[in-house]
Order: sequence, then structure tokens, then C-alpha cells
Amino acid sequence: MAPKVTEQYRKEKRASILEAALDCFVEKGFQATSVDDIVRRSGMSKGALYGYFSSKEEMYIDLAHSRMDEMAEIVHGPFSQLNGATAKIKSLFARFRNQPLTDLRKWLAFHLEFMVYISRNPELIGMHSNYRDKGLGLVGRLLAEGKASGEFRSDLDETAASYIFWSVRDGLAVNFMLGGDEEEYKRILDRMEEMLLRHLRKEPLR
Repeated sequence: MAPKVTEQYRKEKRASILEAALDCFVEKGFQATSVDDIVRRSGMSKGALYGYFSSKEEMYIDLAHSRMDEMAEIVHGPFSQLNGATAKIKSLFARFRNQPLTDLRKWLAFHLEFMVYISRNPELIGMHSNYRDKGLGLVGRLLAEGKASGEFRSDLDETAASYIFWSVRDGLAVNFMLGGDEEEYKRILDRMEEMLLRHLRKEPLR
């Protein structure tokens, strides 16, 4: 009788495959990476790998979701006890500052390539939209919390502000993708945090 495969074992094998996939995507690019490349890097057979993922596209989406889930766990875990939405927004920025530029550039490079790839494969857009909506929802809930508590302005549009939050952060990342100083990147993140919080707290327009 074949040994029973536990859920923990499957979780660990998926994580191992995703780590191998990420290494390949960063090294060769998403489009140039084949499933065979990931098979070789992971040390698994192709049949075993397909027991966990149906395609490299699914691996990418899983990688993206895992990053956003890590952030969500922080919001709902370690700093869920923080007093107020402002403190939680500040903690998100602290996470951004603690991510080395080398790591940010690695993720951004294959993320941008994948977005170009799915723009030519409309059947995959829904997969990416789910990931985008998770990020928007994460920030939107924090903004709604601050609005309800009175920390943030009463006329705040949480949806628009969530788009602004990610657009500015991602735009800054793109500007530092090919070069730039780590300290300067962190300095601008500090100013971005100040400007965002100033907007969130500003009194409604009369």
C-alpha cells in the first residue's frame, strides 16, 4: 500500500516547486522558462510536478498570491492588535522598507513580464485580476476601518484611495527597477507615507 500523503507534505512540496519556479523565472524570464526547466530545478519528475500544478502560469499566480497572503497574515496577525488603522498603514510601509531592493527588483521583473504575457492571452486575465483584487481589498479594508473610527476623513473613497496606494508604490518600484540607491528609495517611501497619511486625515472639502 502506498504511504499516505499528508496535507502538510503536499504543502511543503508545493512550496518547494514554487521556489524552483521562482528561481527559473528570475534566471531565464517567465516566457523562456519551460516546465522542464522547473522539473530539473525541483528534482521531481514531470508527472509528480503536474500532480501539484497544471501549468507554469498557475505556478506564477500561486507565487503572487502567496506574497499577498503573507502581507494579509501580517495585517490580520501580528499587527491586528495595533491601535488604529494609521498604525497598521505605517506597518505596511515598514514592511516595504524592510524589503531589500534586490528582492523587489527580482519580483518586479518577472511580474511585469507576466503582465505583458497575459495581455496577449486574455483567458489568463481573470487569474491576475483575482490577485489584484486581493491587494486592493487588503488596503481598502484598512482604509474603511480608519474611516469608521474617525481617524480618516469622512469623504474618503476607499476604492480610489486603494488604487492610488498601489499605483504610487508600484510606480516607485518601477523607477528603481534598473538602478538607484537603497537609502534614496527608503527616503522616498518615507515621504510617500507622509503624503498618503496627510491625505487620509485631511478634512473633507467644503
